Amino acid sequence: MGTRFIEVDESRQGEPGVRKGDRTLTVGDQSITQETWVKVEAYDDLDPAVTEDVHLHTFAVPGMEVRAGSGKDAAGSGDFETRLVPSVQYYQIELGPESLNKLHDALKPFIAAAQECEPPKARRGRGAK
Repeated sequence: MGTRFIEVDESRQGEPGVRKGDRTLTVGDQSITQETWVKVEAYDDLDPAVTEDVHLHTFAVPGMEVRAGSGKDAAGSGDFETRLVPSVQYYQIELGPESLNKLHDALKPFIAAAQECEPPKARRGRGAK
């Protein structure tokens, strides 16, 4: 996800997103660890220059998945059969306001043709009662 660590001076320790960290330097078989201060900064996954008002968004994309299973065909044999079943893939992305508007604009024709509904109910697994 769009997060980076920027080393900052200790004098900035009270600023939002600034926290103490460690840096380990290794030369040959020797290591030294020293304290450092870093600013944790979220950035827009589409435009890394945008760091203000960036939020994590989750969305789902419908698709079809091929599943194989055993079954009997018309001839009565127990061969494997494949079938397409609806599936959903979930994604997360960090976006600033402009990139979020681009996502909304891209989805506008699909949203205009769709009907608003409630989220699907969780399906119970096989054997659950």
